[in-house]
Amino acid sequence: MSVVLQVLINGRGPKFDATIHLAPDGTLSSFSASGHYEMGTRLEERFTREGRRARWKSEEEQGEREIDGSAFFLPIADLPDARGLLAGALLKAGGRLALLPDGEARLDKIGEATVSDANGQTRRVVGYAITGVEMTPLPVWMNEDGTWFGNVKPSFSVIPKGWERAIEPLLAKQGEYSRARDAKLAAKYGHRPPPSGLAYTHARVLDVERGRWLEDHTVVVVGDRISAVGPSGKVSVPAAAEVVDLAGKALLPGLWDMHEHLGDASGVLTIASGVTTVRDLGTSLEKLDDFKQRYDEGAAIGPHVFRFGLIEGRNERAWTSDVTAETADEARAGVAEYARRGYEGIKIYTSIRPELVPVIVQEAHRRKMLVTGHVPVHMLAHEVVHAGFDGFEHINMLFLNFFATKETETRDTTRFTLVGDNAANLDLESKAVRDFVALLKKKGTVFTPTLTAFEDLYVGEPGKVIPGLERLAARMPVQNQRSFLKNGLPDRGKAALYRSSYDKMLAIVKLFVDRGVTVTVGTDWTSGVFVQHELALFVRAGIPAAKALAMATIVPARTLKVADKMGSIAVGKVADLVVVDGDPLARIDEVANVVSTMRAGVVFPSAQLYESVGMKPVALPSAPRSGG
Repeated sequence: MSVVLQVLINGRGPKFDATIHLAPDGTLSSFSASGHYEMGTRLEERFTREGRRARWKSEEEQGEREIDGSAFFLPIADLPDARGLLAGALLKAGGRLALLPDGEARLDKIGEATVSDANGQTRRVVGYAITGVEMTPLPVWMNEDGTWFGNVKPSFSVIPKGWERAIEPLLAKQGEYSRARDAKLAAKYGHRPPPSGLAYTHARVLDVERGRWLEDHTVVVVGDRISAVGPSGKVSVPAAAEVVDLAGKALLPGLWDMHEHLGDASGVLTIASGVTTVRDLGTSLEKLDDFKQRYDEGAAIGPHVFRFGLIEGRNERAWTSDVTAETADEARAGVAEYARRGYEGIKIYTSIRPELVPVIVQEAHRRKMLVTGHVPVHMLAHEVVHAGFDGFEHINMLFLNFFATKETETRDTTRFTLVGDNAANLDLESKAVRDFVALLKKKGTVFTPTLTAFEDLYVGEPGKVIPGLERLAARMPVQNQRSFLKNGLPDRGKAALYRSSYDKMLAIVKLFVDRGVTVTVGTDWTSGVFVQHELALFVRAGIPAAKALAMATIVPARTLKVADKMGSIAVGKVADLVVVDGDPLARIDEVANVVSTMRAGVVFPSAQLYESVGMKPVALPSAPRSGG
């Protein structure tokens, strides 16, 4: 059997044409796609199978393999139809199927639903979740005959024309499945110590306030609070308390990610990675509020969440947002809505009119809310600082302060290429830089550079994993692993210049830290697992590991005005603790060696959480370590 699909993906994301031929078992016998990704990188991909020999080649990878039996090739291109075709092949194969280039896919039933089209015709569809491909199950809806009906999600659905009214009920079914799965994981892996408490004994405790280890210490937790901290020979362990001997291991305060966008896998990933608190900067209202509620109630595994609501303009270049503003009244109403929901802050986005910035800032501050965000188009970073931003995001926004003008269009790739072209030659001792540093210090403005989010653009090369990320990439499910190969800005003739510009980005972060600017760790990248890499980039910049860890713990707590409750290991604070097998002060990469994470007194095993999202656990040292 052979079927040919001509596909053009429009809107945000990749744009390409694809042709697919299917074998009788529903797997791909050949595949080709051409087009480009959103950043302009060329997309060319080919796959063929002749007998037992399968071959594939794209801009990012190439390979071949001898295979026996059925195996489904996953295009590296983001092709919606591929999910339906894979589900069809899985149904024919009995629910399990080998994948190319690697892995195995499995099929679980979500449920059934009767949906109707615009003319009142009805159809029975069956929902499935595909696991083994990405970190979250991929929902797909099939017709009763085993053919593909469509994929639905809040932001982008692919279903037959005329059946749009099916989206909402199918989303509801998927939501029920996701919530039930989340609750099951929380019940399975969340360990609640006895009422008398839990004592971590003989640990190396990280004092993030002073940047040093406290050797052979005991930390006692009762309920969700730390009740005692001190030398193991002096702290009394409550009778009947659970005791965990941490001899040879370290105990850190829970890490923070100050630039997060929560998704379905984020809760598990953050906790598995030792990240117990995040500042979310723009996840959709209903989804973010739901995540926070379920994390706090224990109905899902996840961190403490500080919510900053996104306010964006309305125009052809604007980003999607639940709250938009084109007038002062709309701006104030947007702030009021987030305040009503209990949000801690506002994030101003790139298409906001410059004249609305002071309106939003004043209204937010009147309501005791903080303000951060992008630098809006036709403004520069020093102007948003003067306008009252409490912080601002992203290393490129910082550098645009020195290279852009008020006429520069910063909502396209110019916001990246202008920095790549010029950052390498910026004199960090120039008057412009010195004046900007002085301004940030005077105003107390917080900077979150999200270096991780730009490394792939300036350092990455198509088809190669960025140095330092090899171990992390190898632990990922197949499609997440392949995302590490999609690197680089389009003009590869400037690769050396862009690498030098990225080195200057690291250097200016160190300069900020050295000069007393408040800097926090945030990623804007895959939840949890990239906090460790961001810390490694800070250390690579020359920032001492102790200072970097403070910027991922106590410094964020101070900037969000909760340092009396969170951010360090001290009596009376929330029991957010991370057991690490290693010495991150000596070797920052060992902060990834998480054994377990305590979130408000509840303990979660790291290895099992990673496995629940299809990731291999961190390979921990086989023998105990001593402090150093």
